Amino acid sequence: MWTEASVGDQPEKWFIGSAPQIYWVGRVVGVRLVNLCKYFGRVKAVDNLNLEIRDGEFVALLGPSGCGKTTTLLMIAGIYKPTKGYIYFDDQVVNDLPPQQRNIGMVFQNYALYPHMTVYENIAFPLKIKKVPKKEIDKKVREVAKFLRIEDLLDRKPSQLSGGQQQRVALARALAKEPQLFLMDEPLSNLDAKLRVVMRAELKKLQKDLGITTIYVTHDQVEAMTMADRIAVMNEGRLQQYGRPQELYDKPANMFVAGFIGSPPMNFVDGSLVEKGGDLYLDFGEFSVKLPDDIASVLRGRAGSEIVFGVRPEDIRIGDGDLAGEVYVVEPLGRDSIVHVRIGDIVLRILARGSEYSMGDVVRFSFDMSKIHVFDKKTGKAYV
Repeated sequence: MWTEASVGDQPEKWFIGSAPQIYWVGRVVGVRLVNLCKYFGRVKAVDNLNLEIRDGEFVALLGPSGCGKTTTLLMIAGIYKPTKGYIYFDDQVVNDLPPQQRNIGMVFQNYALYPHMTVYENIAFPLKIKKVPKKEIDKKVREVAKFLRIEDLLDRKPSQLSGGQQQRVALARALAKEPQLFLMDEPLSNLDAKLRVVMRAELKKLQKDLGITTIYVTHDQVEAMTMADRIAVMNEGRLQQYGRPQELYDKPANMFVAGFIGSPPMNFVDGSLVEKGGDLYLDFGEFSVKLPDDIASVLRGRAGSEIVFGVRPEDIRIGDGDLAGEVYVVEPLGRDSIVHVRIGDIVLRILARGSEYSMGDVVRFSFDMSKIHVFDKKTGKAYV
């Protein structure tokens, strides 16, 4: 539930969140990054980043190691100072505001728990620093511990906890501060695969229940796709695309986004646009494919250009069609299989139901032409 309260002459935005076993009231904040840069010598870790995160939104910064996502998070936290550009919390520039005055809750990859303190003392520590009264600290610690189902662990030390339990303690410590902004730096990467799936759901539910604006750094596209309202895909310090998960999946802006989003990854095949008898074809040397009229109308002026054809493994129909190839290898996944089909020097990954295919089989297949992608070979930008 959203409400407004006047503080002086300025209305402030608050979110009153209720969830099982917890009642949380906190101010919410939107974040805006304007021409944000961070350079380390000649290395441009973050280069001219423009991004807007709405109040209460869950945004993932996604990209490979070294893309600038953690550097961006640390600038928002106040740990790094920008080389250029501005960071806004709502309409306030916070470039020079120290971390302790930004009212953020941060969860790190290694949890950063104090080993000599109990769980209770770890959760209470930021409240003690703020000189919150003891009775209020005790109430808040037990409240968030109950909500995160760690109330029976309060007397233990971090070394006595599992990875999942340590993760919950780190969340509890951040949540006890009633922050206006959650910053999370790959908090699930140290957990095993099964626990990561559980914690993904729990984190998403927690964020939606409490309505805290959340910025989440990850290199795992599955985490970003399943948890975030919007995803900012980064590479080499620059923003590649910003949008909802399905938008990035269906309409990638360039080859980097297309290859980074989706599992199994998209197939890319070098080719050229060729016009024959008034129709436009994608020519790959080993075979060619006629383009439907709606796509041809977009690309007709580029006939003769070198392109890269992109198609996701799930958008290739195996078993029938005008094209044929030899099964190169099969990767069984249980319900599905990834079938690698070779046509000359071209190998395509196809997602198929079951595991009825064997190496050496000749199979027929076709593309779902409504879901293909065509990229400029030089720039990597998407035409369609």
